[in-house]
Amino acid sequence: MEPGEGNSPGIDSLLTRLLTRGRYAFLAAIVLLSAGLAPFALRIPVERNDDSMVSRGGAERRADAEFRRNFGGEETLLTVTHPRLLEPEGLRLVEDLTEQAGNLDGVSRVYSLTNAMQVVSGPAGAEAAPLVPRPFDRPGNRADILSALEDNPRLTSLLVSPDRRTAAITIETGDRPGDSPYRDELIPALRRMIARNSGVAELHLSGIGVQKHDVVEFIRRDKAVLVPLAVLVLMVLLWIVFRRISGVVIPMAVKGTSLVWTMGIYALAGFPLNPITALLPPLIIVLSISTSVHLYSEWLRISGNPEDRVRLIVRETRTLFAPCLYTALTTAVGLLSLLASDTPAVRQFGVFGALGVVISFAVSITLVPIALSFLPLPEQAHPAPAAESPPGILQRAARLAGKHPWWVMAAALLLSAAGVAGTTRIRNNTDLVRFLKPSTPLYRDTMFIDRNLAGVYSLEILLSRKDGRPLNTPGDIRRIAAFQEMAARQDHVADAYSIADPIRLVNRAETGGKAKGLPENEDDLLYDFDLMQADRERSFLGKLMTKDLTAARVSVRIHAVGTAAAAPLIRTIEEEGKAMLGDSYALVPTGTFYRIARDSNRLVQRQITSLSLCLAVILLAVHLLFRSVRLALVGLISTLVPVLLTGGLMGLLGIDLSTGTAMVFPVALGLIVDNTIHYISRYLRERRGDVREAIGRTTAGAGRAIAASSLILAFGFGVGGFGSFKPTIHFSLLTGATMLASLACVVLVLPSCLVLADRAGEGRTR
Repeated sequence: MEPGEGNSPGIDSLLTRLLTRGRYAFLAAIVLLSAGLAPFALRIPVERNDDSMVSRGGAERRADAEFRRNFGGEETLLTVTHPRLLEPEGLRLVEDLTEQAGNLDGVSRVYSLTNAMQVVSGPAGAEAAPLVPRPFDRPGNRADILSALEDNPRLTSLLVSPDRRTAAITIETGDRPGDSPYRDELIPALRRMIARNSGVAELHLSGIGVQKHDVVEFIRRDKAVLVPLAVLVLMVLLWIVFRRISGVVIPMAVKGTSLVWTMGIYALAGFPLNPITALLPPLIIVLSISTSVHLYSEWLRISGNPEDRVRLIVRETRTLFAPCLYTALTTAVGLLSLLASDTPAVRQFGVFGALGVVISFAVSITLVPIALSFLPLPEQAHPAPAAESPPGILQRAARLAGKHPWWVMAAALLLSAAGVAGTTRIRNNTDLVRFLKPSTPLYRDTMFIDRNLAGVYSLEILLSRKDGRPLNTPGDIRRIAAFQEMAARQDHVADAYSIADPIRLVNRAETGGKAKGLPENEDDLLYDFDLMQADRERSFLGKLMTKDLTAARVSVRIHAVGTAAAAPLIRTIEEEGKAMLGDSYALVPTGTFYRIARDSNRLVQRQITSLSLCLAVILLAVHLLFRSVRLALVGLISTLVPVLLTGGLMGLLGIDLSTGTAMVFPVALGLIVDNTIHYISRYLRERRGDVREAIGRTTAGAGRAIAASSLILAFGFGVGGFGSFKPTIHFSLLTGATMLASLACVVLVLPSCLVLADRAGEGRTR
C-alpha cells in the first residue's frame, strides 16, 4: 500500500465533520486563540545583553562572573581626535567630555588623559601625581606632558595615540542586575554629547556596551522591516503562481495564524528576541507556505460534481496528509537538530522554529480545507492559471531525466565534487565588527579606534597560585611579567598590561629613577604594594589585582580580528603560559572576547553532530514513510547534492562558518527533503507501466506545486538579505539558494535516480 492510499475512515470522518457541521466553531476557535496570543506576540522585548549568545559552560561563566565582581563592568571607549590635542584647547575639550560622561546615569568611573595619574619621585619617595599637570596653559606644559607620556609608555598607550592627536576616554559602566533600561539611555546620551561637540573635534564611540545597544536597535529595525516585506513578497508570489484572490488570502491566513501562535508562545515562555531568534518571524512566514501551497494546488486540479465538493476536498486532503505530515516532521527535525548547539539563542531558534512548523502543518491541514469548502470547485469559477499541462521547462526536465539519467547523474556528481572542494575552504570564523555593514557608525568607529589606539578587544587572563597564597613575592611578579611580555609579542596583539607595570613605576620612583625594573627583594615589593594599597582611588592596584592579592589580571589587547585568527592566538598564549608558569600556578582566560572565540571553536564540532543527527533522522523518516531502503537512498542522494552545492558556494564566496551560517545546513536539509517526499509520493501513485511515463506524469502533477513552493521559499528567505547582520543575511540568502538548487535536483536528479533504480530492480528480477 502506497502512502496516502487506502481507506482512512477516521481521517475522512473527521475531515467531513470539520468541513460541514464543525467549520464555524473551528474558525471561531482559531480567531479567539489568535486574538488571545496576538498581544503577547506583538510585545516581545528585545534582549539587552548577550546572555543568549554565550554557551552555557559552567566553569567559564563562573570565571567571568568572578572577573566582573573583582574588576568592574563593561567599558565603552570614546575617542577625541584634535589637531592640537596637547594644547590647552584640546586638553580642555578632553576634560569637559570626561566630566560630562562621568555625570551620566549608569557611569561608575571615567579615565582619560586629564584625570590619569602617574607615579613620580617625591620628597618622601614614590607618590601619585597627575599625568597632565594643571593649569593646562602654564609655560612648558606641553613638554612636560610629552615627557610624562614617554616615561609611562604602557600606561599612556591606552590613553593617547602614538601621533598624540587622538585621546581615549574610557567609560566604565556599573552592573545593575534587573535594571537594564539605563543602558537604553546611556549610549544615546553619549551620542548626543558627541553631536554637541562634533564641530570642534572628530569623535568616535565603541565598546561592548555600544555594540549591545546597537544590536537591540538593529533587531527592532529588522523586525519592523523584514516581517512586512516578507508578507508583501509572498503575497506577490502567491498571486503570480495562482492568479486567484483565494490563492493569496488562504495561505496568508495560515501564515498569520502560525506566526501569531508561535511568537505568542515564545513570548509566554519568557524569551526576548536576540540576533538569532529575530529571524523567527520571517522564517515562520516562509516555512508555513509548503503545505498550504500543495493543498491549494491539488484543489485547482479537482474535477467532479459540485455537489460532491466536500467529499472531493476530503479525498485530496487525505491523499496529501501523509506526505505533508512527514515533510513537516522532517523540517522540524532539521530545526531541532540545532539543539546540539550549546548556545541558547541557537537552541531557542531550533525549538520555536520546529514548533512553528508543526503549528503551520496543523493549521494548514485544517484551515485550508475549511476555507476551500466555502468556494465553488475551480472548474465552476474560471480556468486555473497557466493551463494544466506542466510548463515547458518541467517537460524538458522530465524528458532529460527519463532518456539520459546517466548524463544527469554524471553532472550531479561533478557539481557535488566541486561542492566538496569548495566546502574544504570554509573558515570557522566569528568577527563581531565585520558582522556589521561597513556603513554602520559602530563599524566605522571601531575600525578607527583599532587603527589609532590599542586593540579594541581584550583577552582577560586571571593568574593565581594553586595553593591559594597571595601573589606578593618577587618570583610571582617576575612570572607575571614574563607571561605578559610573551603575550604582547604574539601576532595581532597590540599590547598587554599587568600589575608588573605599576610596580616598575613605583620601584623607579622610590629609588629616584635608579631602578627601572622589578624589585629584587620581598621587602621592597611588599612596600610597593603597601604604597599602592594606600591609594584611596586604587587606580593602579584595583584594576589589576584582587583586594587580597590572590589573583592577578593580565589584560591582552587584541586588534579587530575574527576568531579564525584569535582562536589559535588564545591557544598559543594558554599553552606557552602554562609551560612558562609551571604547575604551581593556575591560568584562567575569561572575558567576552574569550567566550566568543571559545564558542566559535566548538561550532564545527557541534555542526557535525547536528548534521549527522539530522541526516540520520530524516533518512529513517523517509524509510518509514515509503517502507523502502532503495527509495530512502534515492531520496538521500537528491537531498545531499543541494547541501554540497551550498557548502561549495560558501567556500567559493569566502563566507565564514559562524553562529548564523551554521544554521543553514540543518534548516535547509529539513526543507530539501520536503520536495523529495512530495515527488516520491506522487511517483508511487503514478507508477504504472513505463517508468518514463510515470516520471512525466509525476512532474506534471507534483512539479508545479514543488516549483511554486520552492520559488516562494527561495524568494521568501531572500527577504532576509535586507537584514542588518551579515550572518543572518548569509543565512537567508544561502538557504534561498539551496531551495533553488533543491528544485533543480528534484526535477532532474531525483527522477534520474528513480529511473536507474527501476532498471536495477528489473535486472535483479531477470
